[in-house]
Amino acid sequence: MTNRKRLNASWLFLMGLTLSGALMGEYAHPGFWVTVSVAFITAIKGRLIIDEFMELGDASPAIRRTVRLFGLLVPSLMILTWLFGNQLARWTSLATF
Repeated sequence: MTNRKRLNASWLFLMGLTLSGALMGEYAHPGFWVTVSVAFITAIKGRLIIDEFMELGDASPAIRRTVRLFGLLVPSLMILTWLFGNQLARWTSLATF
């Protein structure tokens, strides 16, 4: 597959993931598995953008690993926020104890 065709296919796949996430946000009932699904979609989109559009697939391994780890950090924080959201809100609140 040529580079241009691969980029077009990646873009279409990203659009499909974005639309599925938007539909999920519009119609799904909030819950843990919806959060996991959104985090999974975010991880896939991040990896695709990092490798295809930022072209870090050919970058030095240290840079590539660092950016990919950041791409996994965001979805992980989404899940942790769902699991420990009330505790995080208490820790970051300006209200007195």
